[in-house]
Amino acid sequence: MRKLLGLTLTMAAVVLLSACNKAEPEQAAKPPAAEKNVAAPVPDVGRLTTVQTSAQGFGATAGEAVAEAMKLAILQVNGAAVESASVSAKYGLDVSLGRESASLRANEFVELVRQKSGGVIQNFKLVELREPGLITDKQFKATIEAQIAKFEPSADMQKIKVVVGQIRFDSPNLPMGDRSVSSAEVGATLRQRISDALVQTGRFAVLDREFSPDIQNELEMISSGQAPSAELAKLSQAASADLVWSARVSNLAYNRHARQLKTSDRELVSYSGGWAMTQKLVNVATRQVTASDALRGMAPSTAPTTLGSGVDGSRVLEDMNTDIVNQVITSVMRRTFPVTVVSRDGVNVVLSQGGQLMKEGTRYAMVNMGAEMKDPQTGQSLGRVESPCCDLVIDRVTPNLSYGRLENVRGQLDQLPAGALQVREQLKDVATAKGAMGDAQSAPAAAAPAAPAPARRQTRAPQQEESAAPASVKANDDKW
Repeated sequence: MRKLLGLTLTMAAVVLLSACNKAEPEQAAKPPAAEKNVAAPVPDVGRLTTVQTSAQGFGATAGEAVAEAMKLAILQVNGAAVESASVSAKYGLDVSLGRESASLRANEFVELVRQKSGGVIQNFKLVELREPGLITDKQFKATIEAQIAKFEPSADMQKIKVVVGQIRFDSPNLPMGDRSVSSAEVGATLRQRISDALVQTGRFAVLDREFSPDIQNELEMISSGQAPSAELAKLSQAASADLVWSARVSNLAYNRHARQLKTSDRELVSYSGGWAMTQKLVNVATRQVTASDALRGMAPSTAPTTLGSGVDGSRVLEDMNTDIVNQVITSVMRRTFPVTVVSRDGVNVVLSQGGQLMKEGTRYAMVNMGAEMKDPQTGQSLGRVESPCCDLVIDRVTPNLSYGRLENVRGQLDQLPAGALQVREQLKDVATAKGAMGDAQSAPAAAAPAAPAPARRQTRAPQQEESAAPASVKANDDKW
């Protein structure tokens, strides 16, 4: 009995060891887990798909009944809001061809429909064709199954669609230093730069309303049959805008101011200017003005001089254009998509916006969004209570996000919900301000040894007049 028991235990151990030895190779042979794909996604430009549907049609002839069923099938998928006759003419659905109803059941007819549908009907099956009866049905009844080509727009079309409209000027030409520029050219440049900046925010689908021969040529190639027939589904897919942005520039100039000196034939010349404009966003469906702002900016003035060196008008115009674009985008974004903290790790934060809106090394004010306030009479929202929270310094900017750190924090931030911290106006760098103040305070001490200077100027009468002239020029020159 003991020998039998020992033999049994020995056999069990052998079987167990054998099972373990078999499990090891299986475990070793197991393929490693696939690495997560971190490659950038393919750009979404929309795509052509095929949708299967069924429809029924009625007609005096078999051909009319089948044609009506195909029209309904196309309308069900692509939602064309046109008359049936127009659909028939557009897609070539004249399928009666003078044939008898019996011939419509043949495979030849199915292939003919596929050809004459212009590719919109990718596949077609005639499920049933019922002839008129003596008592009940007075018309042919056709039941079909079809696969319809459909164009699915990109996901960006779910965003607010914006068109950058015209920028109107009060004058056809703009003084810019020692020359003048065309307001039409300036307006075209501003429109393009504003469109680019709105695209880079990633918040809007910006529609192009400029006439492009290249786009027209592509559409004509599709409609002429040179492209695959399924491409016909791309026609009539142009999107309409939700909002239209437009502006009126009341002033954009950098003026030259000149004054003839009394004691010489030279001129005392200085330059100053700036810009002012109003902008608005209009809801296309209701024509309601959803936002309206007045924006303005100043260009750096030059000190009066007789040297006649002039200024770089192109550079001044470029700087003013940049200022205009920045203020427009900032104003639009604050009213639609305020820059918000989307992630925070201590004082390090990630912001919901990048691109041209945020700039590295810039300091901004931050607020904590509190309870919502409502008008006691109308019940409409007046916005949320804003409490100053801290300062934000931008460290890095990407096309869609910005990374920064919080400074001068006031209060506790740990219990704040997501989206409670929002960016407000740009602040002047404290270090720069202190440095400028220190320079200003040290300037009188450095200038103290030069106290006898007035005595030297008394021996040079012409320069005395030139140095005194700027005050009169500034007083008498017209403001821009």
